[in-house]
Amino acid sequence: MKTRSNTTRWFKSALVGLGLTACTAAGLAATDLVLGTFDSDVAGWGTAWGNATAQHDPAEDNTGNGGGACYISADFSADQNTLTIYGCIEGNPWWHPSSANFNLSEYESIEFDIKWDTSKSLSIAEFNSPPQGGEGGITIWAVDYPGFNIRPTISNIQVPDAAANGWVHISVPINPAIAGIDPSKGIVFKKWITEAQKNAGGTYGFWVDNVILKGTTPPPPPSLSLDKPIPGLAFVAATGGQWDRQNIRTLGDGYSWVGATGPVSYSLTVAKLADNAHPDFQLHIYFVPGTPDNRADADWHEPNVLLWRIMNQASGAAWSEVRYKTNSPDDNGILWGAGNLGGVWDPTTLGTWTITFDHDTNITVTAPSGGTLATNLPPDIIPIFNNTMKIYVGIVPNSLDRIGQMAVLTGVKITGTPNAPAVDSNFLGQPLDTNVWEILASSATYGVQEIPTDAKYWVDWTLPAMGFVLEGSPTVLGPWTSPAPTGFDVGGKHRVLLRQGDLPGPDAGFWRLVKREFKKLQILLPGETAAPGTPTGKTGTPIPQTAGVPFDVIVNGVDDNWNIASIALDVVRLTSTDEWAEFSPQQTALTRGTATFTVTLWTGGEQTITVSDVTDSNKADATSSPVTVQ
Repeated sequence: MKTRSNTTRWFKSALVGLGLTACTAAGLAATDLVLGTFDSDVAGWGTAWGNATAQHDPAEDNTGNGGGACYISADFSADQNTLTIYGCIEGNPWWHPSSANFNLSEYESIEFDIKWDTSKSLSIAEFNSPPQGGEGGITIWAVDYPGFNIRPTISNIQVPDAAANGWVHISVPINPAIAGIDPSKGIVFKKWITEAQKNAGGTYGFWVDNVILKGTTPPPPPSLSLDKPIPGLAFVAATGGQWDRQNIRTLGDGYSWVGATGPVSYSLTVAKLADNAHPDFQLHIYFVPGTPDNRADADWHEPNVLLWRIMNQASGAAWSEVRYKTNSPDDNGILWGAGNLGGVWDPTTLGTWTITFDHDTNITVTAPSGGTLATNLPPDIIPIFNNTMKIYVGIVPNSLDRIGQMAVLTGVKITGTPNAPAVDSNFLGQPLDTNVWEILASSATYGVQEIPTDAKYWVDWTLPAMGFVLEGSPTVLGPWTSPAPTGFDVGGKHRVLLRQGDLPGPDAGFWRLVKREFKKLQILLPGETAAPGTPTGKTGTPIPQTAGVPFDVIVNGVDDNWNIASIALDVVRLTSTDEWAEFSPQQTALTRGTATFTVTLWTGGEQTITVSDVTDSNKADATSSPVTVQ
């Protein structure tokens, strides 16, 4: 290792022969941010959906000054979304989208006080106890506007028993590495219940007071790492839920084994199944008869399912088992009870796994090393599976610490089905055949993705990394450029898959993370394109506009070289030399450094549009190129 400066370190990676540079950047400590004291009202707090209400109650207050608290209440019987209360910095979240953004990763914890309303029918224990598949206690989300674009879970808390006797203080730590929490506009108190608990009914109520984000020192800068990708079809636990399924599903529905004159086999060829440090990561096939809904959680939602799953072990071995359920919609108790048909161990996860059905009820699971499970389905349930049937192939992490892990398959085969042609899907160097399969996943973009044969490296960096971008160079001295892939956030990291054409040099290269500071504003009119690194930061000529016809204008917060600074969250406002100009909206907050406005100009001739930073008056206004209005 050699030192280039006191803030930048260069590393040589023995794994891939590329240099990695970790760039530090100074930050500012965040001061406490108040989301609600409710001394006079509950402005900024309200129901996003569901039947819960948030009301100002002047009779309850935990500060002793008589100001009041926010009273939240609902009836389970009215809605399965029995608690969805949104709190933001200023204004009603639905009517004031210009409310300022903030970076939740800069705060240490969410602090608030809570008191339970014992006059309601539900006790704290009943509220905290989750029905199967529902949410116990209170789940806390981070949320962006509009329409809950970003909904990562911060935590799930149990209401303390002591809250029935008076005010109790709650402190919820914030993990800054949670993907998607920056930028945010507020938080949500959330609870979802099952249909069964909705039918059982029951009312609840509680007061909250003094909701504050506790400030903290800046998080450490992100660190880079490299990993070797494995080609094939990757099923990635790419979303924040531990039970989020990432599947492909057959378009055809003739894949039942029942009634076949010979054996029917379903095979998976596994090239990767998580890593040994994250055991019990689940790869599965769901056999779903009937006409299933377009939901990834068929094992929970559909009434009849046969589940075959393979799970890695810390030793490198694997465990495979077969389970089923019947006549149990929105429930999976039978799967984990009477529906267990047994399993088989194998010393490796890698290779071809096969499940074979013969004479309708006989099942054999064959592991890559030759181990087998022989078991049987009860004859009385066979008519349920003698139906149209779709096949789901996918993964579920089943634990939060497995988020970000993946399974990679190089092939899926289905042979012998009496009512559908054989399937022989090769995923090695070939895209998913959309004539055979569709993606049905919690993340349609990243949950199921092709890893091509020319994929060279996964480049990962730790979160939070707000404002940091990846740059590559063939030499230590530059020039530095940003590769095209954008990647995704998952499991406390940002992941970028680099192919051969993305590498900075043919044989060697260096990567670094650079934080782009928000220094100024930029306006792009129709006909103009951003061009970072050029004197004006843009190319093109504004297209003439017709009076009275709306058009879009883009405003960017940029660094000194006109690169978008994703840390830019300020509220910005438009004005024009046309005194009759209309803006929708006239002001709004930048989201990851950018915002789009719809503008209508009415006065003919050359006009300009000016953007001002409402949050920071020290930043200079930026004026557009002249545009001709006809």
